[in-house]
Amino acid sequence: MNEDVIKKIQKQIVRLLPVAGQNQPGILLADSCSEVSRLVAGCIKISDKSNRILIIKGINVCGTQKAHDILAVITVNNQIYVVDSTIWQFFPQAKSILVFIVNNIDIALDKAKAMYGGEWLKGEEFIQMDKNEEKKYLDIISQNIRENLKLLHIDYNKKVLE
Repeated sequence: MNEDVIKKIQKQIVRLLPVAGQNQPGILLADSCSEVSRLVAGCIKISDKSNRILIIKGINVCGTQKAHDILAVITVNNQIYVVDSTIWQFFPQAKSILVFIVNNIDIALDKAKAMYGGEWLKGEEFIQMDKNEEKKYLDIISQNIRENLKLLHIDYNKKVLE
């Protein structure tokens, strides 16, 4: 695991979005953190099967009532790369999906709480994803993006009419 792998995966996430919406990933990827996180976990597993990946689950994130999933990627050197594949939902100006690197899962949970607020817990370990799961996640993400595009259009029209 390294920052080049993360940059490559980040580009793949942005490519899920329609070209016209690639400058608004936080809005378009809203409500897709679970599915995008699992797709990213699958990409990370493909790049290095020796990594362990935990789904970290947050509730009441950033003062909202929302739940949020991020990844803790544990390397063979016990470095933990914390990756938020939809970070732009809460931090629109974020430049990277790599949130931080630590050496202890409890520190990762504490840092997630300090950054996002809410409560954070270790979730399930990601083992692998088959093609049917991948297709299911991509379908859900696509549907969410379409719904979010509609919402953007409605909000845009309201602003124009007011």
